[in-house]
Amino acid sequence: MSRIETREAVVFCVYQTDFRLEEKEDQIKIYLSNNPELDEDRDFFITTALGVLDNRKELDLKIESFLNNWKIDRLPKIDKAILEVAFYEILYNDDVPVSVSINEAVKLAKKYGTDDSSSYINGVLSSFEKSL
Repeated sequence: MSRIETREAVVFCVYQTDFRLEEKEDQIKIYLSNNPELDEDRDFFITTALGVLDNRKELDLKIESFLNNWKIDRLPKIDKAILEVAFYEILYNDDVPVSVSINEAVKLAKKYGTDDSSSYINGVLSSFEKSL
């Protein structure tokens, strides 16, 4: 499984936490058991998923500061998950270049978001990148 596919799986795992009641560690275990192809990049998946979930409040506050008069709760849940993963990678994962995080987030938004998601996410992430 490629890193791109693993990142996509992280987004789905983070996304599902908005709807499921199990503890985050249990949700990650369930997700992994249902997706054995993630074994190849298991460490990246677990580190990133747990990192996002452990830092979610901080990430959401940071994201919200770049939303231009929007609250994070107004975003579609998939867009929120994509942004959370991208912000986490940019802030906490030095192994992933910022441009890669932005590019992958935009691709995921085009694939799973609304018609406006990719341009909106690109704008938010570009503003965030400029602030660094």
